[in-house]
Amino acid sequence: MADELWTEERDFWLAGAAEAARRLDDGCLMALAPLGILTRRKIVEHLSACARWQEVGFAERASIETDEICVLAYRVTARRAGADTYRALCTTSWIRRDGDWRILQHQQTPVSA
Repeated sequence: MADELWTEERDFWLAGAAEAARRLDDGCLMALAPLGILTRRKIVEHLSACARWQEVGFAERASIETDEICVLAYRVTARRAGADTYRALCTTSWIRRDGDWRILQHQQTPVSA
C-alpha cells in the first residue's frame, strides 16, 4: 500500500491544480509556511494560483500504515520554473474513503539543506 501512495504523493506534487485537488479529502488540512493553516477550499485556491512543481525528489522516506490510514514522512527537494530549489520536511496523512485514497493532512517545514 505505501508504495502505491509514494507514487500518488509524487503525482500530487507534479499534477495540475484540478488533478491535485481531486486527491484531497473534504476535511483536508494543510500547514504551509508562510501561508499558515489551510482548509480544503483555501488549498484549492492556492493550487490554482501558483505554478506547479516541475521536479520533485523524496529522501529519508518513512511510512506507517493501517488498512485505512497511511502517514508518509520525507525530505523533499522540489523545483519550479525560474525559482530557487525548495527543501522541506513533510508529512502527508492519506485516508481510504470508499476504496480511494485521499489526502487528509499535509504539512511542510522548510529547511535550508
